[in-house]
Amino acid sequence: MPIRTSEEILNLKRNALLPRLKFDPDWVARYINEHKHSSVAPGIKWSGLPDPHIDRRFWTDFLDSVKAGLELALDGEHSFNTPLNIGARMRADQQVEADVSEYELDITRTRIVTFQIALSTAFVFCPGKKDFYKEVFNGCLDVFDISTNVLFPPVHGGSVYTAAAEGLHDGEEVDIVLGDDYNIYRDGEQIAYDGVNWETQVGTILGKPFHGTKTKFGGLHHVPSGVFDTTLDDTIATLWCSSKFLKDGKNLPGVMEREEEDEKVNFMLGLRYLDDPLYPRLQGLKLAQDKATSTVTLPRGRLLELKNDYDDDQKLRWYLAYHGLNVDGDSLLSFFDDIDGNDWLSGVTDQLVTNG
Repeated sequence: MPIRTSEEILNLKRNALLPRLKFDPDWVARYINEHKHSSVAPGIKWSGLPDPHIDRRFWTDFLDSVKAGLELALDGEHSFNTPLNIGARMRADQQVEADVSEYELDITRTRIVTFQIALSTAFVFCPGKKDFYKEVFNGCLDVFDISTNVLFPPVHGGSVYTAAAEGLHDGEEVDIVLGDDYNIYRDGEQIAYDGVNWETQVGTILGKPFHGTKTKFGGLHHVPSGVFDTTLDDTIATLWCSSKFLKDGKNLPGVMEREEEDEKVNFMLGLRYLDDPLYPRLQGLKLAQDKATSTVTLPRGRLLELKNDYDDDQKLRWYLAYHGLNVDGDSLLSFFDDIDGNDWLSGVTDQLVTNG
């Protein structure tokens, strides 16, 4: 990306975020509840922090510290040089088969998680998170001169699932982007792109102005996976590549490549549309999930039997979801239409099925 374009996008990002940072005790309480099982710092859970309605001094001091860190990180001049906390989470890599409910799994993949308080806590002080995403996203479409209909879940919420159905069933033209996933729907066909080693590519694509929220090792600036702008910067880099290089279904080798497996079954953000676009269904083994409440330490070479503790109603909902149905016999799409961008979280599909 040309340096002037990179600086323009960074200014969009900074001007959209910093004025929105404020202490809103109701929003903070909601954020704590949604992240109560997650860590705000090593050994400290969000649920262990003071009540925002009682200890306002703690939270206003916290806000001042976070804002100061973000102002430095978004000035376009400094690289982030504070060590990040590092963890890991499982990535399942096994194949699943129809009508098979018991598997012997050999998990060989993990995903590194890096986080740092100054960069990981911005949204606890941003009650206008959806508006922040919307301002930056729309600004990028203008700067990159993208005129197609592009949807982004943190802005457009659950409507992206219905849009994918309409793209396949009715031939509506729409693009759906989230991080390194870019799905293009034209004439009832799907073209699916996936960024290659995107956490490493993004720092190079976006350039020096964005290095203030990246971590450097091996001579490259990488996107940490547990900071406020991971999804946003991944998406900005994807939009840039799509505007310049992804024409007529072409590959960008080693950077953004066609995902043929996704295209074969019309897979998009957790749902498979091939069988009936109006009744998309779950695909993949959902027993293997990276939930803080389900964390189990498994020493190398040891075996562990994993079971769920779903009640009969939950089991029924899971069974139906693999056939594209909810308990009323309607499409799973009925779950998603009311999901606002502010409520979009990773794993939303599984949560909706489990909770009904």
